[in-house]
Amino acid sequence: MTKRQRTPAARRLRGDVFPALRAFLKGYLHQDFTAVHGSVRAAAEAFRADASEDERDQLVRELETLVETVSKQKTRSIRGFITDGMGSGWMPTSREEILELLEALRG
Repeated sequence: MTKRQRTPAARRLRGDVFPALRAFLKGYLHQDFTAVHGSVRAAAEAFRADASEDERDQLVRELETLVETVSKQKTRSIRGFITDGMGSGWMPTSREEILELLEALRG
């Protein structure tokens, strides 16, 4: 898809708009996250234990924005953004997995 063909939501999907999410994905949901944490939920719990309240709040806000932004996009596009655009080893297979991550981060 060329830049001219992108939908308005797709144009908003830029990693620099989500710095806390990018840091979380690279730091906790990297390519070895299953060996280190065992699951996405466990990685979220590790982040919650390590992060300050402000860091947790910022990540939740960014993930809420991402969920809202991609609400009408195909899962394949969302997964591509998370893996290729944000450098994550996690490959969500549905929007529900992203919502589960959000709930885990909220605590």
